Amino acid sequence: MRLIVSIVLLVFFSVEINSQSNLLNAKNPSEIGVSSSIESINPSFLEYPEIDEKDILWSKVVYEYIDLNEKLNFPLLFPVNDEQYTDTRKSLWKVIRENIENGNIKEVFDVRNDNFLEKNRITGTEKIKDFYGSKYTPGDSRPQTFASSADISAYRIKGVWYFDKLHSELKYRLLGIQPYGRNLKEAGMEQGYFWIWYPSIREILAEHQVFNDKNNNNRISFDDLLVNRRFSSFIYKYDNVYGDREITDYIVKRPGESNQQHQLRIILESERIKKEILDFELDMWGY
Repeated sequence: MRLIVSIVLLVFFSVEINSQSNLLNAKNPSEIGVSSSIESINPSFLEYPEIDEKDILWSKVVYEYIDLNEKLNFPLLFPVNDEQYTDTRKSLWKVIRENIENGNIKEVFDVRNDNFLEKNRITGTEKIKDFYGSKYTPGDSRPQTFASSADISAYRIKGVWYFDKLHSELKYRLLGIQPYGRNLKEAGMEQGYFWIWYPSIREILAEHQVFNDKNNNNRISFDDLLVNRRFSSFIYKYDNVYGDREITDYIVKRPGESNQQHQLRIILESERIKKEILDFELDMWGY
């Protein structure tokens, strides 16, 4: 009798585990909540390993801003002249734009919502292009123009830090990326264009290499650069009880405070959050 009860409980908990969110294993947002077995399809890059939800002891979702004006981030920005090279060198934006326009990138979502809900999906190449295009009226004799690499000033990314108790290690998983650049419809304005579910474009980015100014024969792919966090960024938001408010929502400018002082307090708060995350692993060894 005890054996039968044990088997029933084992089956029950197995079903319960398989019904978990599957957030870390989903290649497409529609796969969240659906159990999947990850197998490497493209051997040219390292697949995300499958994560069992019961092995995640702790996690925190963070949003970061990658400023392309920083020297460490130049490999994501240059070359800004999209016509200067063919397939030998491309900026990250040129790779993304080309694959949107040829239909390879489809997991694109509204910039106003970063939770990748199906209702926020942007369907159709022309609709997506409109977010980084200029004003255009059907029948207008002027050609429609679109944002080039020179118009992109930053990228926003969404990722999750989690502690894998199976390996006793703090790890990071990149979930989404948003190109941020000049608004061609309104002069002097910048905006985010859309969110892309990152796991769905990993194979595409793995096919394009990043220029290495120290050694041309030792180049890595855009996927390697992003997944291994070889860039400079600061946290501008993290998941919280206040509806995922941004840091600027509670680090407000004080009376008489200069813009420089205000920005410094925002950066310090970002560094505090980053330190809190990275210290979690150290704290685990302290108990």
